[in-house]
Amino acid sequence: MNKQSHRYSAHLRLNDFDENSQKLIEDSSILIIGMGGIGTIASLYLVNSGVGKIILCDYDTVDISNLPRQILFQEDNVNQNKAIVAKEKLHHFNPNVLIESIDKKLNDSELDQIISEVSLVIDCTDNIQTRLQLNKICIRNRKPMIMAAAIRYECHIAVFRNDSLIDGCLNCLYQSDEENIETCEGNGVLSTIAGSAGIMAATEALKILMGQDTELNSMISIFDLKNNINQLLKIKKSNNCNISH
Repeated sequence: MNKQSHRYSAHLRLNDFDENSQKLIEDSSILIIGMGGIGTIASLYLVNSGVGKIILCDYDTVDISNLPRQILFQEDNVNQNKAIVAKEKLHHFNPNVLIESIDKKLNDSELDQIISEVSLVIDCTDNIQTRLQLNKICIRNRKPMIMAAAIRYECHIAVFRNDSLIDGCLNCLYQSDEENIETCEGNGVLSTIAGSAGIMAATEALKILMGQDTELNSMISIFDLKNNINQLLKIKKSNNCNISH
């Protein structure tokens, strides 16, 4: 067994995982938008799982209030750009992965170009306008999108494969002018909840990259980790959705 195979030997011992599965992961590329509590955890596991290329995008800087849940960062990173710091930290975990950082807000044209070239997108933002923007561009490019959110004690994970007939999309669920959408900034979040959401998002990403089925296509799973309750909701196509599926 060579060094690379030995590195991922725990993967290779799975019944439904073989060397081709690992090669599919290594040949893939992922765009992660938002390097907060969810994005840092998701990127850490995906880098350590051997994803070939990961693009990190965040124009925000590290604040000391981020540190309990955004565990790639330390106090000496305060006021530094999150994507740039994350790239530097993640490189030490697995130097075989190509990591790029983008420290600015991307417009539609820039996102369209990047998304057209990656295997999938993970949305770890806390902004409904950005989520809907990514949803539209991923559908246009027929690229899978995973949405991950954390608030209070809840993880929200949705998967949109976008590779065949699309049932419902994120725009069918939310509209850009909705005023009742909650965020962790306004409602708080337990630090471990963001980490749990990041792990779940990374797991769904790996399943897609390996060509495995998922029960979450056009569905949102809500995990209440305070009360250990899980809800699975189907996202149905809305007559009010203005995006061509």
